[in-house]
Amino acid sequence: MAKESSTDWELAIDLPLGVVASQLARIEEQLRQLNHRARDLLQARDGGRRNGEISVRLENINRALDSIGGLIAGLEAEIEVTRRSSDALYSHAPNRKPSPERDD
Repeated sequence: MAKESSTDWELAIDLPLGVVASQLARIEEQLRQLNHRARDLLQARDGGRRNGEISVRLENINRALDSIGGLIAGLEAEIEVTRRSSDALYSHAPNRKPSPERDD
C-alpha cells in the first residue's frame, strides 16, 4: 500500500481542520457577544414567548455541539490508531546489520 504524501494529508485533513477551528473561534466570540447582550435585554423585559424560542435555538446549538464533540473524538481516535499502526510498522522494520569496523 502506498504511503500518502504529507501534501495529501495537509490538503485532506490539516487545512480543513484549521478552517473549522477558525470558524468555531468566530462562533465562540459571537456567542460571547450574544450572551452579554442577552443578559441586559432579558433582565429588562418579560421575554415570555421569546424566551421559549431562544430556548429551542439554544437546545439546537447544544445538540450540534454534542455532535461536533462526538465527531472530534472519532477523528482523534482514528488519527491515534493510524499513528500507532504506523509507529508499529516502522518500529518493526528490520534493522540493518552493522557494518564491520574497518582498520585502514
